[in-house]
Amino acid sequence: MPKKTLILAIALVILIALAYVYQGPLKNWQNNLGKPKNILAKIKLEAVDKIEIIYPVRNSEGSQRNISNGVEEGKTLTLTKQNQKWQYDNSKDFYADPAVMERVFSELKTAALSELELVSNNRERKSQFKTDSSGQEIKLYQADKLAVDFIIGSQAGDYVSSYISSPESAATYAVKADLAGAFSLADWRDFTIFSAPKEKINKIRFQYPNREFTVELKNGRWSGILPDKFVVKPEKIQPVLEVMSNLKAAEIPAQVFAGTGLDQHLIIIQATGEGVDNVLMVGSAKDGLYYAKKGDSDNIYLIAKSQRDELDKNISQLK
Repeated sequence: MPKKTLILAIALVILIALAYVYQGPLKNWQNNLGKPKNILAKIKLEAVDKIEIIYPVRNSEGSQRNISNGVEEGKTLTLTKQNQKWQYDNSKDFYADPAVMERVFSELKTAALSELELVSNNRERKSQFKTDSSGQEIKLYQADKLAVDFIIGSQAGDYVSSYISSPESAATYAVKADLAGAFSLADWRDFTIFSAPKEKINKIRFQYPNREFTVELKNGRWSGILPDKFVVKPEKIQPVLEVMSNLKAAEIPAQVFAGTGLDQHLIIIQATGEGVDNVLMVGSAKDGLYYAKKGDSDNIYLIAKSQRDELDKNISQLK
């Protein structure tokens, strides 16, 4: 190859390389120049195993946004991952609602992939966006090591974005994710008491202080088997099946056993079947609701009067 041709070929390769650098890495660098660094982008959300939520203390004028009704002001709420479930605040058997946690991580992922918009670099203005001590401080941990510490302020005016900041930073950013909504909850706990296909239930035992009887599904028909045999109308047993297969609490009260009436065995219902063994104890009334607990848990719930009434049956009511 002639020397002149070789030089031209080398020059062409260099020009192609320069064009790639300009249009590729250099272009990206120029585009990102001056953009705020996303403090959430470095987090591997799938590796997060603990979340701490530090709730603010209201000031005397009550200017802070509403916080969780079930959490004391100034309290740190801890959610710890255990076998794909999130244990609620070191309690024995309360876990966060799976749907709630799914939304939290969905909004965190959206935030991590979004560009931040600098809305203020003035520390004095952080109170305006609730990204000072009046906001919710969130700490995400990975293997017991703090991965990120940030503050969620109020929702932005577009009702899509949230204001965020680092505790030590003067800057406040807007991120297009509803972090404010995802982390502002009346209660993080799962209100589900039972969740099972009612078609799997084939036997129900009813126990009260003055009576006890059992009904069973056999050959497609419900009938009483103890203490005597009797015919059960399908429409009469269906409401019981609904409650014993798909039951959510109306409220979660203080976890104090005294005064609940659960030790008096007022109502005990056991529904069993294929992969199902649901035992529910119902106690006394409280403000129009009724105390209840599962047979295999110390968690105390409050259920609706209508649900309690569906479980308070005589044999004659099922015929």
